Amino acid sequence: MNKYLLIIASALLLNTNTSFAQKNNRAQESSNLIAGPMLSYIDNYHAQMWMLVSKNTEEIIIKLENFDESRSQELVYDITDPKSYNNSAWYDFHISDYNNGEEIPVVLTLEELIPDTEYHVEVYLDSVLVEEEMDIYTPRNYLADTYFLLGHGLNISDNNDDGDRILNTMSGVASDFMVWMGNNIYLNSQEGNSFKSILEKYKSIRKRENVNNFLKLTPQIATWNKMDFGVKTSDTRYALKDSSLMAFNMFWPNAPKKVYNYTFREYGVYKRFDYEDIEIFMLDNRMFKTSLNDPDPEILGADQMTRFINEITASNATFKFIITGNSILSDGVDTEPFKAYSKEYDELMQRLHLSRIDGVVFVTGDTDNTELLSSSRENAYPLYEMQFPGLSADGSFGGNFARIKVEGDYRKRICTLEVYNESGAEVFKKKIHQSEVSY
Repeated sequence: MNKYLLIIASALLLNTNTSFAQKNNRAQESSNLIAGPMLSYIDNYHAQMWMLVSKNTEEIIIKLENFDESRSQELVYDITDPKSYNNSAWYDFHISDYNNGEEIPVVLTLEELIPDTEYHVEVYLDSVLVEEEMDIYTPRNYLADTYFLLGHGLNISDNNDDGDRILNTMSGVASDFMVWMGNNIYLNSQEGNSFKSILEKYKSIRKRENVNNFLKLTPQIATWNKMDFGVKTSDTRYALKDSSLMAFNMFWPNAPKKVYNYTFREYGVYKRFDYEDIEIFMLDNRMFKTSLNDPDPEILGADQMTRFINEITASNATFKFIITGNSILSDGVDTEPFKAYSKEYDELMQRLHLSRIDGVVFVTGDTDNTELLSSSRENAYPLYEMQFPGLSADGSFGGNFARIKVEGDYRKRICTLEVYNESGAEVFKKKIHQSEVSY
């Protein structure tokens, strides 16, 4: 192509992209949308959507266009009636204007979806189109390759304002969804001293441009760790643990409430997420954690442990990824690794073995190093655990994120564990064949 024509074409493309961005910005400024929309849990028939809207918002309309069957679906939510949205089995109360302030976090359940279908999504707030570039892909009904990102330790504070730049790098890495492993926000002593201040911290993070752009890009699911649970004791002694849980659920919807009828008294933020032929078990290492000085200390609690074992035993997934903040297999630099809770650790190891559960891989945080741990077992395959540092644990541009790929033919699937630095350069890679983690 003639270089002058190339310059003109580039200028036209830049002008088109700029105009598109300006159009979206004008739409957002002229509406009540503050952050989002963000997709969370997606299964064959449901999806969860989150957004932050002005308290003046009265109605949200979601229009879904099914490309395969050329038909549309319209979902209407009355924001003046709290039961029309955010109808949660975890809590059922009206958040006061004092706590909400000028902005309301909204969780919407999208129902009656069809498996293996692509939907084009339009979002309207009080008849104003605020999002027209979002798509939903329900899981396929055939074996396909799966890619998902993982990260933890997003430290953004008044003194460290560069911690979210790594999300721009992550935006360029192909993935089906993102898993947040904990320490997704960092609460200081002032921010964690009331429900209102916890909400304000979440809002301040979600309104950041880098964060908002990334969260809109791909579905997001999450668990927590000590910095987004509480900064005092980070265990059952934390006085605001119920408030912390409610705030978490208002910003990380994770799963349709009618499907997972959990209550914090039993399961906290524990979730199971299945996609294609993998399952992800996200353990709550805070809500039921007791002091190691107790006579019989716990980290998961009996109810969560039982639910987890029952669900992983019933799973037919090729690979079963267990996500938690504490290291499982090592004594580690973590001051309270899972092994320190010896009764629960022994129970976990015993039940995984006695149930002959294939495909178990642990992924954990709270470390300064990237490494793959391995633990040999008698008459069983070795257990693997991948550890990697946080996204921006010191609040600056730098850190690591991971991606897991599962691909290959039936019964010959391969799990590839990858870790990247802030520039997107690969710093670690390990392949685990299905046969290596099978009885």
